[in-house]
Amino acid sequence: MTENAAQQTVVTREVAADARTVFALLADPRRHPKIDGSDTVRAAAGTSVLTGTGQVFVMSMDQTALGHPEVSDYETENLVVEFVPDALLTWETARPGKHPTGLWWSWALEPLGPGRVRVTHTYDWSRVTDPALLARITFPRIPEDALRRTLERLAAAVETQEVSGRP
Repeated sequence: MTENAAQQTVVTREVAADARTVFALLADPRRHPKIDGSDTVRAAAGTSVLTGTGQVFVMSMDQTALGHPEVSDYETENLVVEFVPDALLTWETARPGKHPTGLWWSWALEPLGPGRVRVTHTYDWSRVTDPALLARITFPRIPEDALRRTLERLAAAVETQEVSGRP
């Protein structure tokens, strides 16, 4: 299932795993490059497993795969703003040392029974208010099909138990 509201893209998929297993993958930024369907996430820089709100994790990024060669080889600082173990993880992004732009990424998990969970992934730009940024960038920057691929890769990783190994 997919929704594309005016200022966010929401994709949902059922996964054959429990919420705890899925959340363990999502709370480990070192695993994000493996599941990223946009192919923009390169690596986590000095990051460990997330354990609560207020944490910041740094990611190496490159948007050339999306046809944006002007946005290559950069980092984001991601501030965890919502953290409910096995249920909800949300962060907002910024360039290192800069104020957040208003771009949020969220993962919500809803158990459906033993070994099944509904995963909802949201890309939200509704808080982006900087006129210069809005004039320079057309949203959504990440296409809906990339978010769907992310859910496919997430499902494949947890369904084959790839989350139990090292990043």
